[in-house]
Amino acid sequence: MKVLNRGFIIVSPKPIFIREALGNLEADILTPDHPEPSIYLIEEDFWDDAIVLKKYLKRILNAEIKQLDYENESFLSKIKFDNIHDFFNISMGSLVFDLDERPIERLTDD
Repeated sequence: MKVLNRGFIIVSPKPIFIREALGNLEADILTPDHPEPSIYLIEEDFWDDAIVLKKYLKRILNAEIKQLDYENESFLSKIKFDNIHDFFNISMGSLVFDLDERPIERLTDD
């Protein structure tokens, strides 16, 4: 087991995010009750969750909407730092353990 020099932000979209983002695209059929979370690795040492979340908010939102394979820019502009928890469950931490013995591979440069 390896300890990585990264912190993390876990972002779990709430069903309302998926329904609002997809609009009239039969979102009720596509919206699971507990969508799978995404984990974003960040700097290891941070003192203020709010500052770090604000720093990465735009990149996280873009990644979350791309996962739906539908880009609704007008909807994304409605999500701000002040209302982010209406659309996502978010948790943060600073310990990342790699239980896989294989080296980490980078799939994209995004």
